[in-house]
Amino acid sequence: MFRTSNPALKNDAFEPAQTWDDFNGKPELGDELVAGATKSKAAPKIRAKHMTVQGTVNKSFVLLLLIIGSATVTWGMVVGGSLSMMVAVFGGMIGSLVIGLVISFKPRAAPVLAPVYALVEGVFVGAVSFFVADFAGARLGENAPNMAIVLNAALITFGIAGGLLAAYSAKLIRPNRTFYNVTIAATMGLFFYWIIAMVAGMFLGSYSMMSVYSLDNGGMMSIGFSLFVILLASANLVMDFDIVANGAANKAPKYMEWYGAFAIMVSLVWLYIEVLRLLSKLQSRN
Repeated sequence: MFRTSNPALKNDAFEPAQTWDDFNGKPELGDELVAGATKSKAAPKIRAKHMTVQGTVNKSFVLLLLIIGSATVTWGMVVGGSLSMMVAVFGGMIGSLVIGLVISFKPRAAPVLAPVYALVEGVFVGAVSFFVADFAGARLGENAPNMAIVLNAALITFGIAGGLLAAYSAKLIRPNRTFYNVTIAATMGLFFYWIIAMVAGMFLGSYSMMSVYSLDNGGMMSIGFSLFVILLASANLVMDFDIVANGAANKAPKYMEWYGAFAIMVSLVWLYIEVLRLLSKLQSRN
């Protein structure tokens, strides 16, 4: 099976299995009938213990709502002065990273930790959104954060994700091994570039490599870099869709729905942040 560069989806539970339909106990009344179960008017239906695409979609919406709700509350607290923006940014970033790593290594904990991750990630998203909006508002001479840049970034992100999902569902996009290999290699290369740039800035005092991440760098190279990262985040999202579909086809355990939903949120938030950065760069050219 192909593997994704999203660490949350690098797990053997998405591989083909022969025993996922072991019911592990007595069937329960009103549960979904599993393929192969004996059909009888008197017999209770048996719960499907494996992952489904629809179940993953439902849980993805739950996590998305939690992120949006948490981000909205965080924005309000930062505006009201009850929460420091930088504390929210770094606290949300570090907290979501730690929880994400735990989920990645302990996928059985996903039903409990994935919602917690969404709430903590929402703190990060809300704080970063406020930071960029406030920066954009100041650049335009406004005394308030520029909400338009955040709303446009959200709409573009949902538009890209929805378009990719529709294209994948219609079988217009079908990732092959080359697609996976190129995307994984490019993602790893971007990660190592970011590490090197951070080290160069912190220890060598050279910030030239980090300039492509600057919100006010409207140069063509910087904009081209952002477009490349958005394309890469989109490719990762397509791979996430594909691997979740394969997990459902291979009858991965039910808790992997939360795990798959968590993984999709990782790529979706990355895509949103990069779109927000690109819009800020484009605004700086005006």
